[in-house]
Amino acid sequence: MRVLLIIAVSLAFWSCQSKSTSASARDTPAGDAPVESSQKGERDAPAIVLDATEQQKGHIVVESVGLKDLATTLTVPGRLTINEDKTWRVGAIASGRVNEVSAHLGDAVRPGQILGRIHSHDVHEVRAGYEQAQTELERAGSAQDYAKQRRERAQRLFDLRAGSRQDVETADADLRNTQAAIDKAQSELEKERAHLAILRVPVEDNSPLGNHSEDDDVPILAPEAGVVLDRKATVGSVVNTGEELFTISDTTNLWMIGAANERDLSIIRAGQPVRIEVRAYPNRAFVGRILKLGEHMDPATRTLQIRIAVPNPQGLLKPEMYATASVRQSGRRSALIVPDEAVQEIDGVLVVFVRETQNEFRAHPVEIGQHAEGELEIVRGLKSGEAVVVKGGFALKSHLLKLMIQDQ
Repeated sequence: MRVLLIIAVSLAFWSCQSKSTSASARDTPAGDAPVESSQKGERDAPAIVLDATEQQKGHIVVESVGLKDLATTLTVPGRLTINEDKTWRVGAIASGRVNEVSAHLGDAVRPGQILGRIHSHDVHEVRAGYEQAQTELERAGSAQDYAKQRRERAQRLFDLRAGSRQDVETADADLRNTQAAIDKAQSELEKERAHLAILRVPVEDNSPLGNHSEDDDVPILAPEAGVVLDRKATVGSVVNTGEELFTISDTTNLWMIGAANERDLSIIRAGQPVRIEVRAYPNRAFVGRILKLGEHMDPATRTLQIRIAVPNPQGLLKPEMYATASVRQSGRRSALIVPDEAVQEIDGVLVVFVRETQNEFRAHPVEIGQHAEGELEIVRGLKSGEAVVVKGGFALKSHLLKLMIQDQ
């Protein structure tokens, strides 16, 4: 840890010295003493000497860097959030006491997975209502059978001129009433069966008399696949119907909420591809797409909220990370460009390796700017025409660390 701290301080010192001498150079005519100090400052870093064989083993490739045309970009700051279209807030579908919690924060769950169970008196009430409706249906069925017999008897007597037409009509009305009673009982039975299906409990209580089983509990189910981001349910807590217990989100698809300046709105449109960068991965970019522009400006900041879809299949990005979206514009400008691989990081300091002689290399702290399809803009730390290591920089980084450790 002490060695890494010394390395970081040394690199930061080179960077600061380079910046200060560059500022002096701008204020001093060419050829004056500050130029010599600048050159001396760049050589404070230890030189790495590798012969041709060692360079070949390290797969070192050197190219002369120069200015290239770079498409100008608009940057929009913001933060990552969950995708509300892919987020589900699971509530209690019955009141009662939480008997079991099987899902925890950060757990990946699948559709239909049981997150917990609630012991609810609603289950017993619905089962009692189902049994009562079943009994009423059986009673109505028996009444209909009896009404049919009475109707047939009344018809026979009427045919034998031993009964009146009024008796037949009365028997017909009684038969129709029994059919209405059956329809009502059937409807009540279906209603209670649907209620049991919503509660996800079986119609029959299969537990031994006086004992409690899982069949008595209402399961809390995951509606879709995702990650548990919030859990409010705890064993023993009493919950009410509709109370939120879990939040599940599909984190393979995130949103970025950005704030675009009023003057830049003519450049931004829905459906536009963007490049996303986060602090956690400074040399890596993620793709995104603008989904929607807000409907009103923020009167305090004069910015408009924009929503960006950000695929996250590997789960590297996390909600609430700060992010920057880059929107490419039609204009172009000249910039000093190097491949991504040319830039190495040593304990938070970005450097490139410059070849000064055939076998001598030296680390230059640099400040990077815009990313551009596998390339990086160098804002400070390099000059056009310098021979930069574009491949094999990691091997030189290892040699530099060894040299600095030996110097301590």
